[in-house]
Amino acid sequence: MVKIDRKENPTFTHYSDENVKDALKLDFFKRCYLCEEVTRHYEVEHFYPQKYYEYLKHKYKNLFYVCQKCNKIKPKNINIDSNSEIINCCEIEPNEYIKLKLNTKECRVEVEQIQSESNGSNRVRETIKLLNRIYNGENSKSNSCEDLKDDIKEQIEDFRKKLDKYQKSKLKRVALKEVVKEIAIDSSYVSFKKWIIKDNKELREKFQDYL
Repeated sequence: MVKIDRKENPTFTHYSDENVKDALKLDFFKRCYLCEEVTRHYEVEHFYPQKYYEYLKHKYKNLFYVCQKCNKIKPKNINIDSNSEIINCCEIEPNEYIKLKLNTKECRVEVEQIQSESNGSNRVRETIKLLNRIYNGENSKSNSCEDLKDDIKEQIEDFRKKLDKYQKSKLKRVALKEVVKEIAIDSSYVSFKKWIIKDNKELREKFQDYL
């Protein structure tokens, strides 16, 4: 999950209106807020379910850009009360609390908690449970996580090649642009890529202005 700073403020009568969809595409960079895949196959999701929060049904701040796969995998009892609430990435920076890393040997995404919220909230814990369900198929009958991990692996391998090229290249400016593009806000799986840099002291110092 990546922090999203909403800039759009559409006027609409129903959450399925086209201008709502257009606004979400811009605000979320066509990227699923859960798995971080950039995709055109998406749905408009109510962060707080309309069944329980009718007054938020047509509030833009409650509408999120989510891929079809994640929307099917996400349990219906998420965000129905304070005990089931997850991190709202439009309000909180998820990477301050959760680290994502692809473990290629075990073919698994490691979802690690790096700190708890100071207010004692369960949001970090519930978010980790949901991300493990999406990335690793935990407590889910869906096998879409396998295709997702394959896609992440492919992109991470390509990213590491670009990092290696940057470190070895004499044309640093060109190689730098390629790496920076990969960790830009509109990139797929950007959390994974940024953590690769954060976990390397040398790279962290070189790219700290872009993280």
